[in-house]
Amino acid sequence: MMQICELYYRRKPVFDYGAVKALAQEILESELDCPDCPDPTRADKAFLIFHKRHLVKYSDAQVPAQTAILATDRPPQLEAYRDAIQQSWRCREAEELLRGCQEARLVTEMMARGLPPQDRISLFHGVLRAMIEVSKPDALVFKHSQQVVVPADYLHACSQDPIFRPGAVNVRFFNISNSDGDMIMDTRGLHEIGLHDLQCHFRDLDPQDVAGVLYNTAFYIFEHGPIIESGQTVAGTSPESKWQCQFENSLLEPTREVLDLNPGAPHAAGNRT
Repeated sequence: MMQICELYYRRKPVFDYGAVKALAQEILESELDCPDCPDPTRADKAFLIFHKRHLVKYSDAQVPAQTAILATDRPPQLEAYRDAIQQSWRCREAEELLRGCQEARLVTEMMARGLPPQDRISLFHGVLRAMIEVSKPDALVFKHSQQVVVPADYLHACSQDPIFRPGAVNVRFFNISNSDGDMIMDTRGLHEIGLHDLQCHFRDLDPQDVAGVLYNTAFYIFEHGPIIESGQTVAGTSPESKWQCQFENSLLEPTREVLDLNPGAPHAAGNRT
């Protein structure tokens, strides 16, 4: 349950992790450390960045949250990314973007679960942005939100808060076979930062409108915290509609508890408990 992004390159990249650390410090406006790497330019397999101002309490110690940059062993296997490619609605060229990439690096958070979601996403995206600007990858695969992103699109969105950037939160869409037009949409990305993902099982609604409800609710929860409870309502697809909320087990993988949004008759689909 953590944020992970894979950066893919068509050519063998030259990594200057010292430059990554320096730029991340500038972006985050916070002093960083990398005590396990005296010479950052030689960190071929792993490079750890310690967020010294963000300590996570454990039973017997306090440990700084970390962002790790790790080498991976093999180029992308397109079949392994089939689901991410299908759910990358903002990147229709996702498969072509990954094809031909030969090298990869992985950016992931570590020891950060005890931090508030806002801190986790800020630290992760601060280092990720620095890594993208310095190393210039050809493709990004956000594992936690299951989507492929064009690096230039990500950098273009860096004027926005990290939660609004491509890769932070994704809305997936599925048609249900052998049904009366039933559809399911859910979010990916909130569960990994300690919040509940959302889902909606519906029919006879425009998926674009449903996606808007899911995104707006996701951003609301991120800003205000997990304050929506079972039995409460959120604004639906029209000014007068109110959709009832209920915590349920997810209908889709990965298995997790989600906040189900019920559009009510005649648009609700499936059996809700």
